[in-house]
Amino acid sequence: MERRSFVKKSVLASSAALTSASLFSNTLIKKEAVHKFKLKYAPHAGMFKHHAGADILDQLKFMIDQGFTAFEDNEMRNRPVKLQEDIAKLMKDNHMEMGVFVAHKIYWKDANLASGNKEFRDEFLKDIQNSVAVAKRTNAKWMTVVPGHVDLRQDDNYQTANVIEALKQASEILEPYDITMVLEPLNFGIIRACF
Repeated sequence: MERRSFVKKSVLASSAALTSASLFSNTLIKKEAVHKFKLKYAPHAGMFKHHAGADILDQLKFMIDQGFTAFEDNEMRNRPVKLQEDIAKLMKDNHMEMGVFVAHKIYWKDANLASGNKEFRDEFLKDIQNSVAVAKRTNAKWMTVVPGHVDLRQDDNYQTANVIEALKQASEILEPYDITMVLEPLNFGIIRACF
């Protein structure tokens, strides 16, 4: 056998072996990663944009490949309907569950639900009603609700009563659809008052 022929055949054989080994190992890695997590860890949109790019569907595919079984998207209600449907289909096809999404506009500086203001409450209830359609499209069972900022002009007991009344009315909207509100009291005024 000539040395050149031997070297060519050796290089070709080595590269074929490496390529098939690489394909085989990638297949194994993907199969091992699918549904690796037993708990429903639900990453957000944007968490893996440096791995999967800016497109939310590509990010979701990356999450699926990594073994996540749930997805959380605070901005879901603000996404176009077609994108919501595409996200829902991708999740359903890959046995992934929709986690929470924020159901209404959050007021970080103004007292909305705590104030008892009828316009704020009506806006909140309209957002809740509109979010029912989002939940149906995305197969969501939970919605995040944030009471908003404290009303520094009112006693805490009045504010609590106002928030409870708003949540009670929202519950009446959601109850027929078996959707659960997840109350997230991100109220820094109350947190300071506790310490």
